[in-house]
Amino acid sequence: MANEINALIHPVGEAVSGILATGSVVAGDFLFAYQTSTDDMYAASDSTAFTAGSLAVQRVARATGENEVVGIALNNASSGDTLSIATEGVFIGISQGGVTPGFKVMNQGQGVIDYNLDASGGHYVIGRALTGASAASKYVAFKLSL
Repeated sequence: MANEINALIHPVGEAVSGILATGSVVAGDFLFAYQTSTDDMYAASDSTAFTAGSLAVQRVARATGENEVVGIALNNASSGDTLSIATEGVFIGISQGGVTPGFKVMNQGQGVIDYNLDASGGHYVIGRALTGASAASKYVAFKLSL
């Protein structure tokens, strides 16, 4: 697992299993919720309403991070396969710019960067930096908190 992007180093909270991959996903990818239509997904509110694959995700591909992250993939999956995602945990990722320890971070593509309130486009806080980075392409530990 050398050089894996967003490698889980300490699980915290819950992992959600049975999530449908709507494209190729690699363990460590930031993921966003994906639905092909705006139709209601469930006909009932009991536990039988949820089935594996009734929730779908797609890899965040945009460098601008315009999709709100719902988790990080815990395993590889091809389109149509199911996978597990983490919504909390401590990860080591790649910086996309300077990162300040203790500051809120957002994703930028598949990397992390200090959260900038003045950033253009849709940028969303994904957690806090536990270590810093002086520039892009450095390893940084962050606490994912979604």
